[in-house]
Amino acid sequence: MKNKRQGGRGVTVHDVAKLANVSIATVSRVLNTTDNVNKDMAERVMKAAAQLGYTTNSAGKALRLARTRTIGTLLPRLDDPIFSELAHGIQETLFAQDYAGFLQTSGYDNTKIFDAAYRLFNRGAEGLLVFGRVDDPRLMEFIEKNPIPVLQVYSYLDNHPLPSVGIDNAKCTQKMAELMLRFGHKEIALISGPTQGNDRQQSRLQAYEQMMRDHGLKTMVQVVQPGYTINDGGLAFRRIIEHNPKVTAVMCNTDLLACGVLSECRKLSIDVPGQMSVSGFEDVSFAPLLYRPLTTLSVPAGDIGRYAARAMIANLEQDETLTSMQFETSLILRDSITVAPKASEQAA
Repeated sequence: MKNKRQGGRGVTVHDVAKLANVSIATVSRVLNTTDNVNKDMAERVMKAAAQLGYTTNSAGKALRLARTRTIGTLLPRLDDPIFSELAHGIQETLFAQDYAGFLQTSGYDNTKIFDAAYRLFNRGAEGLLVFGRVDDPRLMEFIEKNPIPVLQVYSYLDNHPLPSVGIDNAKCTQKMAELMLRFGHKEIALISGPTQGNDRQQSRLQAYEQMMRDHGLKTMVQVVQPGYTINDGGLAFRRIIEHNPKVTAVMCNTDLLACGVLSECRKLSIDVPGQMSVSGFEDVSFAPLLYRPLTTLSVPAGDIGRYAARAMIANLEQDETLTSMQFETSLILRDSITVAPKASEQAA
């Protein structure tokens, strides 16, 4: 006889896990008695199974308790070096632990990622790694109602109900802004990626604006649109110097945007760093290879990915609690910035 819940749907191992507030893996271990399980957890599982009327039978037992050993990852896109570096760290760790990984792109706007996440859950993902902050209320509601572990990666986030593993984006931007100020720059512009539903760009933009206000300086910001390219970084730089010809430094929220600025400077015969200092963010593989090696912030994206994958596996296998972890970044000083030029040396 198939177990039934109200509404006629069969009781599943997911229902037991939810009621007992444990992972599906723990329910499997308790009901199969194949591993040692914490006594309190075992009692909660058995109590939940009894309350729901969940029983196993020889024909359906394996199917109901089967594990997919699959973890899903949501990324904005795949053709950005920082995303692929983090994804590589995740995938190699999952492979080493006999897990499979699903990669799903979801765009930059994390207020609209439920459909992409649900697609992964529907295909058997036992856990989910989300690039950046989860801002989608539909996904938060789903997580609250279903015992699926979710970990935010790349950004370290205070005061969020879900754990996070990554960097403090605001603190990183402050480091770069402080460096520009120490070099004597006062006319400092910022080129940002898309900010809607994008905590990384929001935090970097806010940190820049705060630093400029604290020093009594004017803010100059260009925000590019989703799906931006190197060329978009160059076009944003043109708009900056057209409206603010006294600019001597440009901070870019990604190395991709900084590459576009360097390219445009070359087209316009603007000397870098003599007339224009340029900085990036993330230290992707091409950053030291540009015609002016790029000053940037080194983000250990691969290490973040590997740590997040190990943490998720530990949660699924041993019920270890997912907790937040902050990674540090390094400021990499290269040839693309120097002291602010005198007025007579500035770009026209």
